[in-house]
Amino acid sequence: MREPRKDAVFIATGTGIAPIRGMLHWLFEKPERNRGHQYWLVFGTRYESNIYYRDEFEQLARENPNFHYVPTLSRCGETWTGCRGYVQDHVPEIVDKRIDMQAYICGLHLMVDANRKLLKEELGWDRKQIVFERYD
Repeated sequence: MREPRKDAVFIATGTGIAPIRGMLHWLFEKPERNRGHQYWLVFGTRYESNIYYRDEFEQLARENPNFHYVPTLSRCGETWTGCRGYVQDHVPEIVDKRIDMQAYICGLHLMVDANRKLLKEELGWDRKQIVFERYD
């Protein structure tokens, strides 16, 4: 993670959750690493059965009031009560006029590009605030 640490949104889809998970483990391993900041994880996948590490992230959110877990499904069933759509649909409400944040994004090329465009062009972030890794 970049120093100095700031409030951050982690955005991942599919197996892009793997590097984000490692960062969150490190961040919440010691209270002094995350104290004084708010962190959000927006994880997107198609179906509820594909929510990787769900129990782990829900527990992390229960144990740390400064961690907010936002699983999002693009093809959810009628019983799903969580967020629906794509991850970039939920990022604006999270960052909401917070300019002094960081974003860490990992996933498919189209999702990464959509979130970078959203943050830079629509929300006015500087490119240096955005760390990303994309794959296809």
